[in-house]
This record gives sequence, C-alpha cells and structure tokens, in this order.
Amino acid sequence: MAFDPQWLLYAVLSILAVVLVVRYGKALLLVGALLALVAVAWAWGEQATATRQVATAATVSAAGQTAGSVTATVLATLLVVVLLAAGGAVVYLWLRMKALERQASGAPRASRWVAGPNARWEQVEPESRTLPADPLGQLVQLEVLRTLRELRGTRQQPALTDEDEVNSDGDISWPW
Repeated sequence: MAFDPQWLLYAVLSILAVVLVVRYGKALLLVGALLALVAVAWAWGEQATATRQVATAATVSAAGQTAGSVTATVLATLLVVVLLAAGGAVVYLWLRMKALERQASGAPRASRWVAGPNARWEQVEPESRTLPADPLGQLVQLEVLRTLRELRGTRQQPALTDEDEVNSDGDISWPW
C-alpha cells in the first residue's frame, strides 16, 4: 500500500489536539477542533481536485483511444479496398493477356457482340473464316438464273399505246 500524506496530517492534528487539551483546557480544544475541520476540508478539496484531474486524464485517454481505433479502422478498410482494386486489375490484365494470346494464335473467338437493333450475344463466324466459294455450285446457280430470265423473257409484254402515255401524266408504268 502506498504512503498517504493525508493520514500523516490526521495524526499530527490528533496529537496537537491532545496536547492542547491537556495543557490549556477546553477553549483551546474548540480551536483545535476547528483546525482539524479545516485540515479535513482542505484534504477533501485536494482529493476532489485529484479526482477531477484523473477524470480529465481518462477523458483525454478515451478520446485518444477512439481516434486511434477510428484511424486503424479507416486504414484497414482502405487496405482492403486497395487490395480488391489491385486484385481486380491483376485479373483484368490476366484475362486481357489471355485474349491477346488467343487472338495472336489465330484461334477463333468463342463469341462476339452482334450489332443491330436485335443485337445479342451469339456465335458469329468472322469474315476471314468464311468458306471459299464452290465453283460447281456457282455454275449451277448461274444456269438457274439464266433459265429463269429466258422464261420471263418469253412472256408477251404489252406495248405502250398513246392512251397510256397520256393517262400516265409523265409517270412511267412498268410492265411487271
């Protein structure tokens, strides 16, 4: 237990009161009692001052701990955000590198965005991967078109008359 000077003060006052009572009587006993009350009041005042100082120190300490906790929380949150951003950037760069490698190797893309009003994600053949034209198929197609043209040309088309030219008012009417 630590040394408390307040008890020393009580002991000195008590000894003084005993000496005054023995030597001078009751009148000085009253003066001694008043001195003892003054000493006790002074001790209580000092104790209240000390308690206020301890409370102020505790308040400052609590504020410091709160500021430290808030700072640590902000730094931890910032660290998590930075790590997530760095991880996202690494994943993005890795995916980009893989796409560039795939493109450089000539492997076909799995899919791409199709432009237009009904655009959707679907498999599309790139223009460089189209099949070469089949010469035999082209000849057959040309023969079919020539035959259709001949059949159409064999129909009798009506000739324009003067009435048609007058009624048309400069509007050209096509036979088909």
